[in-house]
Amino acid sequence: MSYRSNLIALFMVTLSLCACSSKEVVVADKPIPSRMQQATFKAMTLAQSKNSLMGACSQNHLQIQTTHNEVLCFQSDVKGTRFREIERVVNDEYATKIQVVMQFKLQESNSDVTVLANTYAQYLAPVSLTSGLQTRTRNLLDDISFNAIQAMLTEAGATN
Repeated sequence: MSYRSNLIALFMVTLSLCACSSKEVVVADKPIPSRMQQATFKAMTLAQSKNSLMGACSQNHLQIQTTHNEVLCFQSDVKGTRFREIERVVNDEYATKIQVVMQFKLQESNSDVTVLANTYAQYLAPVSLTSGLQTRTRNLLDDISFNAIQAMLTEAGATN
């Protein structure tokens, strides 16, 4: 009986030591793919550039939110085939309140203002089945989104 208990104890120690050794590989985070556009408002101040972008968003019936150096334009009424395309990009069966966001980050340089623009889908989804909703985003990389943001920049008076 003592031989058997020693064998079991040896097995348990070996098993615990094997479990402690790990070959954990640290994986670097992949960059989030985006299709950013850069444009310039020539001979304009930051305030004038923001007003131009807000005017273009307003002309396209989009909701507007601003900070000191950023303009966000929201499209909540996406319908039809476009909505189904965005749902495929979001790829979350629990997603609610899906909207398209055009983000314009402005930076003043000399007498011009440089704009970095991006389009993404923003939606609410739970982190787990028992948690509350959290705002999530997915960049839109398709040509429709790229052309829409290009048209918005052109309408606002920015040049590439």
